Amino acid sequence: MKVKQTITVLLITAFIVPFGGCTSRAWYDGFKEGAKNNCRNQPESERERCLEKLNEKTYEEYEKERPS
Repeated sequence: MKVKQTITVLLITAFIVPFGGCTSRAWYDGFKEGAKNNCRNQPESERERCLEKLNEKTYEEYEKERPS
C-alpha cells in the first residue's frame, strides 16, 4: 500500500510541478520533503532508520557535486 502512495505522490508531482513554473531548487526541496513525509508514515520502529538514510545535502551542495 505504501508503494502505491509513493507512486501516486511522484506522479502527481511530475504532472503538477512543470505547470507551476518551479525551479530546479523547488524540485529538489520538494522531493526531499516528500521523502521525509514517507519516512514519517513508516511504523515507529522503522521511522528513525528511514530518516537517517535521507539525503541531507543542501541544494547548493548538490549543485556543486552534480556533473555539468
